[in-house]
Amino acid sequence: MPQIRPFRALRYDPSAVGDLAEVIAPAAATFDDAERDRSPRHPADIVSVDRPADLSGDAADDRYRRAARALAEWRSGAILHKDPHPSIYVYELTPTGAASGTRQLGYFARLHLGPLGDGGIQATEGDATADAIDERYRLLRATGVNSRPVIGLYDAAAGDTRSRLDEFAGRAADVDTRDADGARHRLWAVPADGTAGPAIETLVAPAASGPISLVAGRATYDSAVRYRDERRMSRSCEEDPPFDYVLALLIERSDAIDPPMAAIGLVINPHEW
Repeated sequence: MPQIRPFRALRYDPSAVGDLAEVIAPAAATFDDAERDRSPRHPADIVSVDRPADLSGDAADDRYRRAARALAEWRSGAILHKDPHPSIYVYELTPTGAASGTRQLGYFARLHLGPLGDGGIQATEGDATADAIDERYRLLRATGVNSRPVIGLYDAAAGDTRSRLDEFAGRAADVDTRDADGARHRLWAVPADGTAGPAIETLVAPAASGPISLVAGRATYDSAVRYRDERRMSRSCEEDPPFDYVLALLIERSDAIDPPMAAIGLVINPHEW
C-alpha cells in the first residue's frame, strides 16, 4: 500500500522575497525555456533552480551545479527556510477564469517510492523519455531536493476528503498568492503533531489505502527511483531515509481539475532530515 509521510519543507520567506508570485512557477507540470527566460522575475525565482539554463561554454553538469549553488545561497541567506516541524501542506488552486466554486484541493506530502503497477501506485501517464529522466536525475543529484511534485489521484467516498481538507483550510492561509497567469494559490502547513486540529492520519488514510494513479511527473518519479538506488549503495543501513520518498501532490479524483496542476516552488522537499 502507498506510504505517505509528512516532511519539513523548504519554503520561501515572504519578508525576504516580497511577492511570492515572483518566485514560484505557474501552475503547470512543465514549462518551457520561454517561461524560464521571461522577465521581470526575482533573482531567487524557482525556475532558475528547477530548469537551469544551459549557458554558452558550460561543461557537462555545470547548469545543475549552478542550480545547487543558488539553492545553497538562498538557504544561507534566509530566502528559503526549513519548517520547524514535519507537516503536510494542504493546497488549494483556483484556476484563472474558473467558474464560481471551481477549485482543486489536495495536499503535499512525501510519497514512498514503490514499484509502479504493483497495486499501490499505478502509472497512468506514458513512459518518460530517457533524456527527461536523466535531466531530472542530474538536477536531484546536484541539489538534493524535489523542487516540483509528482501528482497522484486517488478515490475516496464522495465528499470525504474534501470535508477533512476543509477543516484545515477553514483558517487563514499561510500562503495566499496569484501567479503571473492569475491563478490563485493558497497553502496551509499542518504539523504532524496534531496541534493544528484533526490528526493528519485521518486525512491521508484514503490515499494510503491505494491505489494512487500517477498522472503527472513520471520523469520526476523515475529519476527519484534512480537517485534512491544510487544512495542506497552507500547508505544501505539507514532506516527510512528521506531519499526513499518523492514530493507528491495528492488529490481525490473528483476534486481534481483537468489536467491536474500544481505550482512549482510553493513547497520544496529536501532529501535530508
